[in-house]
Amino acid sequence: MSSRAMLGEAIRRIRKTRKLTLQKVGAATGLSPGFLSQVEQNQATPSLSSLRKIAEALETSLFTLLASETETSFVVRRGQRKSCGWPDRRGTYELLSPRHHGTAIEVVMTTLLPGEATSEEPLSHGSSDAQEFAYILAGEVELTIGEGVHTLGEGDSATFSSGIAHRYTNRGDLPAEILSVMHPPSF
Repeated sequence: MSSRAMLGEAIRRIRKTRKLTLQKVGAATGLSPGFLSQVEQNQATPSLSSLRKIAEALETSLFTLLASETETSFVVRRGQRKSCGWPDRRGTYELLSPRHHGTAIEVVMTTLLPGEATSEEPLSHGSSDAQEFAYILAGEVELTIGEGVHTLGEGDSATFSSGIAHRYTNRGDLPAEILSVMHPPSF
């Protein structure tokens, strides 16, 4: 089964579990019910921005939509990390924390190639009381958060509400690695 087919099935399953109609999810995301139906039927692939909106409307995280099954181990081995990327981007996102129901945090490693950004425009995820911590493992990134723009280098960190629109952009000549911790899981 392709990852796109699993994505459509996961969205449909979570939407039905939460007793939400396509119209309600459409109203919450600004996406048309027809497009959402196509996504569920694997006839359309949502952008990262659209997928984040869908995850938020379903009160779940991006990785929950992308993960094929719930993990039961407390350990995530390097070669067994859940990862995702988009066709129009070369960067990757890897889930470093195991998927458990009731997990209070989510840890994600983002790798951005030079000039690449996490999204087209700053996006929010999670509620206004959701928190995000970011630590720059390698490279130089520009963190746009709200109206502010901050340049962060290796060893720098930032903490903020993930409900505030934000974006990371690699401004260096080498790949940048960002370790992010979110509470509650909302990526």
